[in-house]
Amino acid sequence: MNKQSQRLEHLDLMRVIAMMMMILGHSFFDLVRPNLYSITNFPWNIWEFLRGLTAPIFLFISGTVQVFANKRIEGKVSNEIVTKRIKTALLLVFLGYFLNFPVQKAFHIFFVNKTTLIPFLQVNILQLIGFTLIWLLVYFIFTKNNRKLGVISFFTGIIIFTLTPFVHLIDWYQYLPISIAPYFSLNKGSYFPIFPFSGFLFLGAAFGTYLEQFPMHNRAKVIIKKGLLFGLISLLLGIPLYFIIDSLHLPFYVPNKGNPGMSVIRLSLVLILLSVLVAFYEKFLNKIQFIKSSARTLGKNALIVYIVHIVILYGLPWYPGLATLYLRQFGILESLSFSFAVMFVSFGIIFHFEKIASQKKILKPLFKYGLVSIFLLLSLV
Repeated sequence: MNKQSQRLEHLDLMRVIAMMMMILGHSFFDLVRPNLYSITNFPWNIWEFLRGLTAPIFLFISGTVQVFANKRIEGKVSNEIVTKRIKTALLLVFLGYFLNFPVQKAFHIFFVNKTTLIPFLQVNILQLIGFTLIWLLVYFIFTKNNRKLGVISFFTGIIIFTLTPFVHLIDWYQYLPISIAPYFSLNKGSYFPIFPFSGFLFLGAAFGTYLEQFPMHNRAKVIIKKGLLFGLISLLLGIPLYFIIDSLHLPFYVPNKGNPGMSVIRLSLVLILLSVLVAFYEKFLNKIQFIKSSARTLGKNALIVYIVHIVILYGLPWYPGLATLYLRQFGILESLSFSFAVMFVSFGIIFHFEKIASQKKILKPLFKYGLVSIFLLLSLV
């Protein structure tokens, strides 16, 4: 195994932890009876806060990884890489919408009312990542080197965080089409609008360009030291900013997402957690082959894991999922058991798929485009 793959395993392991938090959070809170917990009381308030870190972790790491994945040749990103990234981004957007497809046959969508379309058009993490990756790719194309890319990405992230409260105070559904407004508004069910969440991906890209300046064998030490330093600085800035904005009592639809102070706090915790994780990995885990191979396999298939667990929990237009059939009907222990089962089944599917794909190289492209073809066929027949 080369040093490059060992270096990326730190980021993969961070993604795995975020995946575990995401799957357990989605599963548990959609299966447990609401009267058995309260997110305002311990320990549920701690869990709820930690759940708010999963998307920032995914987005930050995704931005960082793009710097190493999009190799430049004489300052330019090749047309092959550009085409590949655009296809991946568009596939993510397609799957994001398709997982919420509101009817069983595609042509029925022309006959549904506007209320039915609102949940379908809400922006989830897949659409957000797809859109933001294309935006970041534009920066790759129009910059001559990754240093300039880092500067532009850093200021883009800061501007997104800064403008978030102003964006969230506008009712975008009054000014934009119903298909575009969800990228800016939380008012009708979107979970991840551009403001503030795209900011995490751009700041991750900026961090990636910073790491790239160092030799591979030094990057773990840089993450440990600089990640902790940048994280603590961000935390010292984010906490007072949060309380200053909070004291204004602005009418945000979701206060924690509209307050840029919370975004800075979450960014700081992502950096601190990454620093601690890399230190722990270097000290105790880097000799354990199972952890290394598992992190690499799950990390590079993180978005597939997301899709798999969503299908298991919520199903598709043609069949229900676990949470669809038993929405908030179980006790705490039952819900925890089912949550871990969903996680292990999701991970198991990925391991099995990766094992087969390593033997038959054509399987992955067949899976990617075959999946889209099957979905389109199902929606037409």
